[in-house]
Amino acid sequence: MAAKLIGESLSDATLDTFDKKIAFAVFQAETYGFMGSRSFMKDVVGGFACDDGLEVAATSKNADDEGRQKMACLNPLRPDMDFTQLGDIESLIAVDQIAIPTTDGTLYTHADNSDGGTLQTIFSALSSDTFTITEGSSGSIPPTPLTTLLSLTDGGTGGIVLAGYDDGFGAGYLSHLDSNATRPVDMEAVAFAATVLARAAVMAASNDGDGGYYDAAGSVPELSSDDADLVELADCLLVDGNCALLSKYASMERRNEKKVTGLDLGATPATLGTPPNYYTGVYNLDNGQGFAMVGNSIYGSYTGDKYGENSRDMVAVFPSLLEMGIHALLDDYLGRGSSSSSDEDGGDESVAELKSCSDVGDCADISYCSSPNGDTATCSGSKVCVCSRARYHMALDEAIYPAPNNHTGSFLVVDEEEDGGVSAMYSEPNWSYEVGVTVYRDTDKGSGNWMLAFGFVAAAGWVGLTVWLKRKLVDAKLY
Repeated sequence: MAAKLIGESLSDATLDTFDKKIAFAVFQAETYGFMGSRSFMKDVVGGFACDDGLEVAATSKNADDEGRQKMACLNPLRPDMDFTQLGDIESLIAVDQIAIPTTDGTLYTHADNSDGGTLQTIFSALSSDTFTITEGSSGSIPPTPLTTLLSLTDGGTGGIVLAGYDDGFGAGYLSHLDSNATRPVDMEAVAFAATVLARAAVMAASNDGDGGYYDAAGSVPELSSDDADLVELADCLLVDGNCALLSKYASMERRNEKKVTGLDLGATPATLGTPPNYYTGVYNLDNGQGFAMVGNSIYGSYTGDKYGENSRDMVAVFPSLLEMGIHALLDDYLGRGSSSSSDEDGGDESVAELKSCSDVGDCADISYCSSPNGDTATCSGSKVCVCSRARYHMALDEAIYPAPNNHTGSFLVVDEEEDGGVSAMYSEPNWSYEVGVTVYRDTDKGSGNWMLAFGFVAAAGWVGLTVWLKRKLVDAKLY
């Protein structure tokens, strides 16, 4: 929703006047050693090196479409190389558990000692009549993507965490109790956090170093907890994962992909369920692992020289419903700014109506997506042409990597010297079918002793009864 506020409120022309740019990142697998944020930031901060000669057009048939084709790397496999154009990370604002504040009407900030000071000043000025933003008292950074950034830069680049807790997590944090069904989300807190995040991002990006900021409060409106888009999205992510919103946007992603690459992502991916289920699955072709299609073969990564000989060759990914939905929503929310520009008085005026579309084929040569940044147009789930701004990036444990020239789902272990020992290697091996399990009843000691005593008594009784019965049968000459 913060992305939507910025996309609706500020034109590209205005955003381009800022010294710094705003980027939104939604990470997965963070509870597994910050897998998502480490995969992304290590590539951006540490620098990514594609093997010589293996940076290729993601869709082979578009290789001659100079300046407009998406580039990929065959090894180490990356379906999209646009992350290499992001530049340096100035600072990071992480958001954590803002939907269930431990104190009513209060959100907290936890800043590091390097870049947190400026951001702390910004957030402190963004309290409202109903919600207060208070500096946390813990003196430490909670485990968030900011932890990753501080680690990878040795503390040289930092930021701030906007959270719903002070010096202790809320009850049930990151457990099965951490759900809307057991602890209903505070929608007013979500709306306030989205407003604050949008305004803080604009102020941080426009900071001139002398305390001067763009008027974010005057340009970014306050989000209402009754906002129709917020309510619908919250219902999808918190209550009913079988919602029409994600399916609509994911279906458009499928049509667009087939139009551009010829690849059919298949039927709409499995829904999130009711209530939504966010547990991880096995990472393979059908569950988000990037792949290289070379001829009639599919590889988790590729080091051969046959790529491009067939027009069907491509580097792509089969995303989940959640991934496709969020990707398409961000395109829609952030890709409309080019339809406006700043007038001489500093305001925004519409210079182009958003064109209607049924798929990306209707969005060729859109004037408001012809910026010097090389924007390309796509068709959004709301059936209007927008500038494509969202990208996928692989989240994979640092201790493993796709085995070159092997099918997806096959991985090799990184040498310990290269890994640095930072990863516990989260993976799910393929076990033998002969591996089984034996289940035993677990009882407390007291009842177990009584059952043992009862067994002895019952056994003695049956032995005695057997001897007595035998004697009676002998006396009666029946035995």
